[in-house]
Amino acid sequence: MGAAYLPYIQFSIFMGNLGFFSNAFFGFILVYLTLFYIKRQFGSYKYLLVNFQVLGFVFASFEFLFHTFLHTYNASLTYFSLSRPLGFSNFTMEWMMGIYTGLYSATICMLAIQFMYRYWAIFDTPKLCYFQGWYYFIWVGYYTFFGVLWAFAVGNFFAMDDFGRKYLEDEILLRYERNITEIPVLGLIAYEGDNIRWRNVYGLSLMTLISTVQYSIIIICGHQMYSGMRTKIAVLSAQHRRLHRQFFRALVIQISAPTIILFCPVFFMIYAPFADLEMSFPSCIIQSGFTVYPALDSVIMMSCVSEYGRALKKLIVNTKERYSVKATKEESRETAQTHGKAVTTKL
Repeated sequence: MGAAYLPYIQFSIFMGNLGFFSNAFFGFILVYLTLFYIKRQFGSYKYLLVNFQVLGFVFASFEFLFHTFLHTYNASLTYFSLSRPLGFSNFTMEWMMGIYTGLYSATICMLAIQFMYRYWAIFDTPKLCYFQGWYYFIWVGYYTFFGVLWAFAVGNFFAMDDFGRKYLEDEILLRYERNITEIPVLGLIAYEGDNIRWRNVYGLSLMTLISTVQYSIIIICGHQMYSGMRTKIAVLSAQHRRLHRQFFRALVIQISAPTIILFCPVFFMIYAPFADLEMSFPSCIIQSGFTVYPALDSVIMMSCVSEYGRALKKLIVNTKERYSVKATKEESRETAQTHGKAVTTKL
């Protein structure tokens, strides 16, 4: 069974690369269409859409560069990397891994902000002024604050100590053929003997608090929109009613799909160590799904909001016309040159 989990590492690396390139492709299309083809109806919401895609691209870029992995073993959840790009030390890499998790937190915060925007757009439109001009930096500060707080929780409270290295060294050597002292590694270990490791509990509690705040905003705003949106948007034009419904549908899918498929399993893994089960599992299999989420989010938005379909068709038509005109000009130029040569030959 030695090095039994190395194939899962290769799978996770493949998924990380796939997530990066797919996000670069679909994210670029969504941002380009939002900025240059959809201008009037989205208002300041387009800045949130672009901001979310940029954040998702940075998130995917971190995974592409650093390739981090999760591993569940008995009363522990280990977070590690088998490489040190750019010549980083283990200490620097461990904090970069913490920042990577902070980006995950920031994406959840951005979804909460989008729900808040859509709620105010329906029920309290004067508050939308807080998404314009310099006020927009309030929201940048919001998701940055919680992202930094999450990164601090992971980088500080899950830092490996002598007990943690001793607890995990044989498992890491057996499964991944690495000496734990030679790789960047963070870990949540629930117990030290018969005692709870409170340092890890503090970090986990901080992460749980951040998630609870964001999901509370999402649930409250989502419920209010679901129950009262039909009455509020009845006075709007048919076009704006359709747009509000499409954005709401997109937001629901954006949060429910990854919550069920990705976030719930990850939180199960985070709390599983406290059950102290005798198990060894390459949790990176589940973690690898995070890398493709930013690209999935772009596809969800473009699929749910019909404006993107029309904008994409317009972009394709414009591109075809541009290349058609260019080809026609080149053909005319070649014909003129050929005719000129023929005339010269006759003379």
